[in-house]
Amino acid sequence: MEILVSIAVLGMTYALVAAGIVLVYKASRVVNFAHGEIAIVCGYLFYSAGRLWPAEGFFPAFATTLLFSLACGVVIYLVLMRRLLGEPTFVAAMVTIALAIIFKAAIVVVWRSSNLGIPMGRQILLLYPDGGALRLIDLVTLATGALCFIGLGVFFRYARLGRQFRGAAENALLASQRQVDINLILSLAWAAAVFAAAIAGVLFGSRSMLSPQSTILGLSGLTAAMVGGLDSLRGALLGGFLVAGAIYLTARLIDPALSEAVPFIILLAVMAWKPWGLFGTREELDRV
Repeated sequence: MEILVSIAVLGMTYALVAAGIVLVYKASRVVNFAHGEIAIVCGYLFYSAGRLWPAEGFFPAFATTLLFSLACGVVIYLVLMRRLLGEPTFVAAMVTIALAIIFKAAIVVVWRSSNLGIPMGRQILLLYPDGGALRLIDLVTLATGALCFIGLGVFFRYARLGRQFRGAAENALLASQRQVDINLILSLAWAAAVFAAAIAGVLFGSRSMLSPQSTILGLSGLTAAMVGGLDSLRGALLGGFLVAGAIYLTARLIDPALSEAVPFIILLAVMAWKPWGLFGTREELDRV
């Protein structure tokens, strides 16, 4: 039971990171390499906001983190990515790498590379026979992730703006000719992606210690997104669980040092079989 719960919780965290990467890629065909750094910065921000308003508890800190994440996503698009529309996608990818370096430097400068743990949801609900424990934050992580994916599914299927998002992702030129505001759609994609990263960062910091090395979370999320398919939310969810299972089982049963390499072995195997991912849309690729 402990193994299943641990894999599910870790997998949901990776899936939330992967979902943000999928949203941006689906809307603009840009891979955001700064996603892990953004997630951890939001985790640190949540911790600091909680220290500012300790009496008020969770809600002011969460509201601050929420507003920051939404504003951060919109600003990244309007200030940087909007200017790169029509440029080769590798240019935008390089910009996100620069953002990753800047956010990681911000962690070092603002929080002095401190190892911090968010004191939220640490209450023990159940003790396992082998000595492990089910904590409140585990249930919160699973419930929050499920609500996010259900909400995204309902939004894209039934909301008018969600259908416009799907149309713009499929054919931006045709969508713009049908009076769809492409800039609004892309701003929404970045805001939602950073919001998902913020949730993942807060949940991760509530179960583990936040540090500059925690930004590896973004690499695990990117691997999950690529395994599942860069344009598939369903693939992000499955990819998150696959990567989490590979990391956890390898670390527990074989060698923790090997666990970092196993997800990439899975990625190479999937890419050799389906370069577009398990649930991604097949694309015609130009080859030399």
